[in-house]
Amino acid sequence: MWSGRCSPSGPKEGIRQRMLCLKHSLAVILLLLLSSSATFCNETVALALQARLTVQVTNGTANGGSVVGDTVAVAIYQHEKLLTTTEAVVASNSKAVFEDIPTGEHMVAVVSAKHQGMMFGGRHVTLRPPKIFFSADVQVFDVSYDKSKLSMQTHHFIIKTRAAALEITEYMQLKNSSDMAVTSKDRDSQDRAIVVVIRLPDRFKNLRISSYFEQESLVFAEWGFYDTMAVPPGEHDVGFSYTLDIDSDTMDIVKEVSLPTSSFVLFAELGQAEIKGLGQAASEIMAANGAPIRYYKLENLAPQEKVAFQIAGFNVSKSNLSTWLILAVVTGAITLLAIFRLLSQKVDRENG
Repeated sequence: MWSGRCSPSGPKEGIRQRMLCLKHSLAVILLLLLSSSATFCNETVALALQARLTVQVTNGTANGGSVVGDTVAVAIYQHEKLLTTTEAVVASNSKAVFEDIPTGEHMVAVVSAKHQGMMFGGRHVTLRPPKIFFSADVQVFDVSYDKSKLSMQTHHFIIKTRAAALEITEYMQLKNSSDMAVTSKDRDSQDRAIVVVIRLPDRFKNLRISSYFEQESLVFAEWGFYDTMAVPPGEHDVGFSYTLDIDSDTMDIVKEVSLPTSSFVLFAELGQAEIKGLGQAASEIMAANGAPIRYYKLENLAPQEKVAFQIAGFNVSKSNLSTWLILAVVTGAITLLAIFRLLSQKVDRENG
């Protein structure tokens, strides 16, 4: 019987006892190794679930202010659902470090930094394991209130006829010629900056923002909308569209520009209708479907200058008349058919 001790009592028995001792020792070593391995694996998995994100913040303004002390925010999403948000302060090395950041499939970190009261966004970071060290960069700019640095380079105003409405698309090249983020001293009732103002024609509908502007930074009104975010340096492609109901044979449209505009180009694909009030079209081209597209060009428009014109030739009254005639004919036919059936039933009953 094995007593748990490794002391031999005879020559053969001693050999047997030594073998048993060796097996026991190996078993103990193996158990210790397995236990250590399991502990190491568990620690490794735990580490893989928590990562470190280091955010480098730089100032893109020449001789700009220090970013030390600026606040960096990280919002973590999975499958486009917000999971958590956290903040850290930029240290003396211009970096903000975030510990214990979760990782996982389809998980991203959205990074932004606040400098001189303005938020600046950085690139999204994919938080995919087993990687546990991540980095991101955010460029900020000193803030200026000099809106004279803002202008529109080319402004395309595109009109197309779509059923009983006009579809209007506007594309602009918004330019900030400085190396600072330009905001405005003009404020609304909620103390939001009124930076870029976009005025639209009366009775616009179905406004859709397609590029540059962020929905949450816009304020909408009956006359259009304005952006509350500062404009970063450089050129930015702005795009949006809306509709106007065709409710008469002629429509008067007024488009007001809010910033100095180098070139305003109006493209019109209107079928039989035509534009009046802008003079002769600069040229005419053919669309892919063979429809003529006329365009008109105006240059060097000043802020608050208005582009006013009229579109004539929609034949709305004739279309309405045709609709009423069709409805009258259909209604009359249904009525006559009903009367005929009633008379037929009456004759059948009398003959029966």
